[in-house]
Amino acid sequence: MNVLSERLPLIALGLFAIVLYVVKRAYPRPFPGIPYNAASARRLWGDAAGLLEAVKVTQDPAKYIFQQNRILNSPVIQMFLAPFSNPTIIIDDVREVKDILSNRTHEFDRAPRTQDAYRALLPHCSLVKLTGPAFKEQRKFWEGVTGTPFLRRVAEPKMYQCALGLIELLRAQAEMAGGRPFPCFEDFDVAAFELICEVVFGTPGEAIKNTRNEVLRASRETIQPASLDSLAQLPVIRKPEMCENVSFFISTVAKSLKSVFPTWSLWYLRQQPIHRQRLAWKNSTIDGHIESTRAKLAGLSEEQLKELEETSAVVTGVRRHLLARLSQGQPLDVKFPKTVQKEIHDELFMILVAVSTRLIPPEYQSQGRQLTYEVVQGHETKAVLLSWSVKFLIANPEKQEKLRKALLDAFPERSKGEQPSAKAILYTSIPYLEAYMEESIRAANTSPRLVRTTTTDTKVLGYPIPKGTSVLLNPYIGTKPLDIPEGLRSDTSRSSKGNFESHWDPSGMDDFEPERWLAEDGSFNPRQFPRLAFSAGPRMCYGRNLALMEFRVNLVLLVLNFKFEPLPKGLDSMESQQRLFRMPRQCYVRLTL
Repeated sequence: MNVLSERLPLIALGLFAIVLYVVKRAYPRPFPGIPYNAASARRLWGDAAGLLEAVKVTQDPAKYIFQQNRILNSPVIQMFLAPFSNPTIIIDDVREVKDILSNRTHEFDRAPRTQDAYRALLPHCSLVKLTGPAFKEQRKFWEGVTGTPFLRRVAEPKMYQCALGLIELLRAQAEMAGGRPFPCFEDFDVAAFELICEVVFGTPGEAIKNTRNEVLRASRETIQPASLDSLAQLPVIRKPEMCENVSFFISTVAKSLKSVFPTWSLWYLRQQPIHRQRLAWKNSTIDGHIESTRAKLAGLSEEQLKELEETSAVVTGVRRHLLARLSQGQPLDVKFPKTVQKEIHDELFMILVAVSTRLIPPEYQSQGRQLTYEVVQGHETKAVLLSWSVKFLIANPEKQEKLRKALLDAFPERSKGEQPSAKAILYTSIPYLEAYMEESIRAANTSPRLVRTTTTDTKVLGYPIPKGTSVLLNPYIGTKPLDIPEGLRSDTSRSSKGNFESHWDPSGMDDFEPERWLAEDGSFNPRQFPRLAFSAGPRMCYGRNLALMEFRVNLVLLVLNFKFEPLPKGLDSMESQQRLFRMPRQCYVRLTL
């Protein structure tokens, strides 16, 4: 007992030293030579408290994060976003961001948090792989789905029919609303999902058509509000079962990311009966499509298989694996090995995930979590981007009329009641349309931050960044660049300076101005400013072409078929909210035919 009493002071001193060490480790530990907020460095939660307070007001964490660069007057700063963590580097210079994405992937690669977040959901897809041979080989294998021949032959007619279906639904809703405003985001969203399901599996959806029929039935018996400024009463669109299931899985991942222990939280959520039920349905449905397609194609001759036109993503994946079997002298009439089956399954599911990510409920938004957005960019951008472009039409009536005039000049048949064809919409040169689309993409800023991790000790603009550091990149084209000596830039950044006319409009870029993309002769100039909405370099979204085609077709048909009237106060906010994408808080329309 006396021995224990004698040792108690030493034990207490040891425990005190441990607690002191733990507390010291919890506080921010700035990297040398990189600007930071000195007050934040003295707080346990660093910059996180200020970030969370700002998000409560703006619902836009990226806005607060990149404002710190301006406050500290530096294109490269460090922020302290969580206890026990290394600082996060914030880079706000469009030239360096593009250079990092395009030319420095050997120094900056996919962030581990991005991989971990989706590995449980998509363990075998290219999404979770680093930029190496395995990633490039798997991505090349699926390039046919986003190649020009596939898009023109398969996606183009499907997206046109989906867009016409959306127009007819909105027409029925507008007639039922009788001049009152009504929400439209869910219509855009489900239309985008129906298209991608048809591209992936080759099976047309019925949600838009069924909702239109329900609107036509309900319009006879629904009593609308007396005021034309009140929201119209409309039937709620019913989402396809696959849409609901994919949304559930993404919400599960997003919910786990809010936890202090995201890995354990995700494990717990995956044990719940509802998760097991939905997982079984998802696996059975997608595997059923794969196996039925394999069985059908396995009955073809070698020549027929080689000449077969790929009509969906599942046909692409299955056909190419069967051709690989042929080249190796293996039989076609046996099921795929589990590894091949899972790879096809996850790549198909990844495309569906890309659409449904925007369906995550707002209570699961990532806030301070560093979850990269370009993970799932591409097809999913369409509903968000179309929503912003519609809001720009309403907020800028003179731009709306200018765009409509340009479209009517290009498609005079519309004045006779005919719709322009898909090919006419996609391949007719209309400079103001292209400028309006590009300005919508820029101003919408749907992916306001990209995340990378340094794979080696490196430097950016003279600032040393250690290996294994999380880096947030600002891809937004619209903030006045800070003055940076040219000699501080990398060789590749300096050599690519002339790739664009400018990196900033001296007149300012806060306003919505499609004209900034037009040359003096009135032609569209795609090199006027950098374009980073779909990232850049090896990790550029390979769904970009499909997303832009779909955006163009829908925008043209919307403007040719409807006039977007001003909205009443309270429904016309241009404020955004941050989920996995920067989305409008409100998306209402008041349409006249």
